[in-house]
Amino acid sequence: MTSPLVSVIIPAYNQAEFLPETLQSVLNQTYPHFELIVVNDASTDNTDEVMKGFTDPRIRYIVHERNQRLSAARNTGINASKGDILFLLDADDLFHPEKLEAHVKFLAEHPEIGVSYNARFELNHSANTIREMWRPPLSVGLKDLLLAFPFAPSDTVVRREWAFKAGLFDPAVGTAEDTDFPCRLALAGCQFAGIDRALNYRRYHSGRGRKNLPGRLADVERVQAAVFADPRCPQEVRAIGRMAIKHHLMVIVSLALIQNETEHAHKYTRALAALDPSVIRGEPCELVDFLLSECIADESVDHEALLRRVFAQLPPELARLSAQYDWAAARGWLWKGIRAVIWGREEAARSHFARALHLHAAMDESLMQLITYHLLGYETEFGAEAVKAVLEKLIPWLNRLAKGGGDKLQGSYLINRAFDFYRSRDYRKVPSLVARACRSDPSYLRNRGVLSILVRSLVKTAS
Repeated sequence: MTSPLVSVIIPAYNQAEFLPETLQSVLNQTYPHFELIVVNDASTDNTDEVMKGFTDPRIRYIVHERNQRLSAARNTGINASKGDILFLLDADDLFHPEKLEAHVKFLAEHPEIGVSYNARFELNHSANTIREMWRPPLSVGLKDLLLAFPFAPSDTVVRREWAFKAGLFDPAVGTAEDTDFPCRLALAGCQFAGIDRALNYRRYHSGRGRKNLPGRLADVERVQAAVFADPRCPQEVRAIGRMAIKHHLMVIVSLALIQNETEHAHKYTRALAALDPSVIRGEPCELVDFLLSECIADESVDHEALLRRVFAQLPPELARLSAQYDWAAARGWLWKGIRAVIWGREEAARSHFARALHLHAAMDESLMQLITYHLLGYETEFGAEAVKAVLEKLIPWLNRLAKGGGDKLQGSYLINRAFDFYRSRDYRKVPSLVARACRSDPSYLRNRGVLSILVRSLVKTAS
């Protein structure tokens, strides 16, 4: 593998508290051929003092005399850089030691790819412990970039030629640069691909809200309108139309409710329900499920109290959704307990599961699929033996919640592994996994798809 110079770009505004650890995560890389450019966007904290403590010659430090905001700071760093590959890193996030090496190798093997990205560890709010992992699809296109946020800036690596071809970041789009820049890259013909490893850590901060929610939504809507108006935009993407704003609107609704901005909450909840009435149908409905996920994001917050405030601020015509409060409160403790087991916080797990049991939290198919997804991601990072250790701790709790609930989870995990091996044509591993899955959950013996891959794998193995 060749060793091109790569550039790590860190825009910094009042992040002195986190900057030393962020810088050190870059200096600790296994790939040494990099430059690290820090752009101080007129910070009012002690960022200058922090930077004086770092003397590595690969670090370059640039200071803006006045605050120019995030996009401009990133552009300053990119314009000053010399690397063939640009790594974006927020000043409070962290790189895994093998981040640079993995992406340089991947891009060398895939010259057609202009942007690579990776899975990431999500840290607990105001802590260094892991809450969960985010694993984006390994292939995304313009439609995915419009609908949501498949990857964050610190996940993202861009070839220099593509960054300049797309025109760098546009300060005029305000807070929607994380939608605008990837979309313009896609419109320019850039191909995206993911590395199926968690290679950075994303920080979250307790108590930090989002200012100017109407402005944030307006920024995203302008970017989406510009994409649809671009002659390079495919018709199938234009066909998304107004639905492209749905996920972004869901985020704004949740922020408004959590931040007690009731007037905005009413306005945007009504807009969301008008856009897609299905979000308020069912028990639990999609909106309540999404609100729950946001309310349990911060482990330091009592999500029961937060949910009460959220439900109390819903528009009067949606007051009926408050009937789903008990489900949401119980499911929140259950999911927090599951996360705590997966990531080794056993004391928190005991507390969370005790509360889930008290509230009669229920297992269902959607939760089973969600846990299975996270276990498969955990296996990708740490191996099957690590998942086995997690299951040994998790199964007894889930069996207490629902008869056979933990056993069914083990069966779900094993059968998904069997299908993965079948799709990758590693047929020898399929029969034993299917057998173990059927012992955990005998219902798989009646599943035609399971029986089909079992028979086909036995035939392939014998031939």
